[in-house]
Amino acid sequence: MIFAAAAAVAVVQATNSDTPPNPPTEEAAALAVGQSGQAQQAAQPIAQSADADAEQPLQPEQQEQTPAQPMDAPDSAEPSDADEPQQSEAVAPVSSSQPPATPEDEQQDPLQGFIVPIAGAHVTEYEGHLPNATRTYRNDGIHEGFDFYEWAARVTIDYNTEILAAKSGVVIRADLDYVDITPADWARFESFWEDGFESDQQAEDVLDELRGRQVWIDHGRGVVTRYAHLSAIAEGIAVGVEVQQGQVIGYPGESGQEEVYDPDKNDIHLHFEIRIGDGWLGQGETPLTARALYLHAFGITED
Repeated sequence: MIFAAAAAVAVVQATNSDTPPNPPTEEAAALAVGQSGQAQQAAQPIAQSADADAEQPLQPEQQEQTPAQPMDAPDSAEPSDADEPQQSEAVAPVSSSQPPATPEDEQQDPLQGFIVPIAGAHVTEYEGHLPNATRTYRNDGIHEGFDFYEWAARVTIDYNTEILAAKSGVVIRADLDYVDITPADWARFESFWEDGFESDQQAEDVLDELRGRQVWIDHGRGVVTRYAHLSAIAEGIAVGVEVQQGQVIGYPGESGQEEVYDPDKNDIHLHFEIRIGDGWLGQGETPLTARALYLHAFGITED
């Protein structure tokens, strides 16, 4: 029952993030509850494998350019909360080669039928990369999406790696005129983290800057996917363009992060979100329970 409530509230719960143009419908909320039983089966073994002191689940929820040359090995997951490879727990790989859901499945459940946005990537259990992981520098203090780093995804992730549309839809944001942040911008961010934000809107604006170059795809029924920190956007991707599942939409990077202007640092990754109305998939859950919801969306089951 808790897990069913999580999926239902995730569909309708509002946050301080930007609002996609199609709000969730009552149908989407009801269908999310219907699919939560399957997600619960995925969540139970994961929750049991978490640390003993892990928090228990709460009630839920633009510029076209040539990719730059890749730098050295990947480093952190987010500014000032670096996730080093040696911190990762050894986990069994989870393949993303699952087939997409059938059209009938998609009609029944708007939170199914997705593919992993980087071909062959594994879905990490490292909590720092998951929704609702702690982010002390943010106004709300939590991570709203799923990070794909090379060391955790177990595939090459560099400036030339293709990012795929997780599902067919219409592009509603493509930062084609994006300009990279500067050291002065980063100093401005740090002043907010030290002194606090004047308003929730100011905090949200800074968070949007931290996401860097982005593409958003509207899949209908209140569901939107976001792809952030891009180094470049693929040719032909622009607002209003209809894309097909698996189509290349961009390339990973570190836009919005201080590493973009510091040659001695490296933070190449993809930040991926499934948004539901004003909220995000897994909102209000523990990171590992949110991961189970993503596995369910990707159609991945674990032994």
